[in-house]
Amino acid sequence: MSHELEVKDGEASFAYRREGGAPWHRLGKAVEGHQTPDEMLRLAKADYQVALLPVLFESDGVIREMEGRYITARINDDGTVVPFETVKDRYHVVQNSTVLDKAINVVGASKGDAIMDTAGVLNDGKQFFATIDLGTLIIDPMGVHDKLSRYLVVSTSHDGTQPITYACTDIRAVCANTVRFGLQTARSVFTARHTANVETALTEANQVLGISDDWAREFKKCAEQMLAIPVPPGSNKIDTVLNAVWPIQNIDTDRKRENRDEILTKVRQLYGNPRNAGGYGYNGWTLYNSVVEYFDHHWSDDADKNAIRSMTIGNKSYVSKLKAQDAVLSLA
Repeated sequence: MSHELEVKDGEASFAYRREGGAPWHRLGKAVEGHQTPDEMLRLAKADYQVALLPVLFESDGVIREMEGRYITARINDDGTVVPFETVKDRYHVVQNSTVLDKAINVVGASKGDAIMDTAGVLNDGKQFFATIDLGTLIIDPMGVHDKLSRYLVVSTSHDGTQPITYACTDIRAVCANTVRFGLQTARSVFTARHTANVETALTEANQVLGISDDWAREFKKCAEQMLAIPVPPGSNKIDTVLNAVWPIQNIDTDRKRENRDEILTKVRQLYGNPRNAGGYGYNGWTLYNSVVEYFDHHWSDDADKNAIRSMTIGNKSYVSKLKAQDAVLSLA
């Protein structure tokens, strides 16, 4: 497995909080306790600056500047320049420090509500990523003790290949693959393109992601309400929830009816498997998670499509999960 971390003079441009555990690749600098964003950037060697430089060409022996095109480039402390890619003039540079500071403000980490966990550089500086630990939600601490890890993965590129991205996920980012997987399996994602209004857009991320402490408290309360609703196997309560997510009135052909029957059979199987009822009992929380598992992993045979659908706010998958949540709560 390739980590794609930048390695200079035998040292990886990556830092991680020791309390969070060593990454699989065993590279980077382990740090103790809580670090400020600036300190984490410095330890990860991610505090470099990126600039837009003119694209020059020679014509008739005269050096000219190309109109409407620039080169994104890394400016090292020693003054050396590492060119990345040509971009159009609407491209707006946002430094790693700004991307991270905006994320910190979004989650309230500056107030101690969340902490820096990892930071790293990929592909010689073309990409930057970080993880902010939002803490663990424990559903029903005296009973099933279902633990939900919560991270905000931050990622951006300086070569035009990726927008600035904030993703709520349970995957800790420690390399290129975990960044990609974290984004694919994220519960919600906010992106902002590198244009003139990008910094204004980033300030709206909290509203889009819904990752405030208030959200965490409300989600935990909602989850424990669902957990308290008994839903025996074969119960009509299961039909109530499944009919809310996959309404029968939308079925107008035999093929659609067969597809719906196959989906409902699959969700019922998921409800009774060891990961759901086998671990947390027959209740509303388990039923809700069975619907979520279907959309996240079984909606199609294409895992990437499932992931993209699952993490996109407003997508049918996202809306269907909200319908399932409301339907389960209505059983109380």
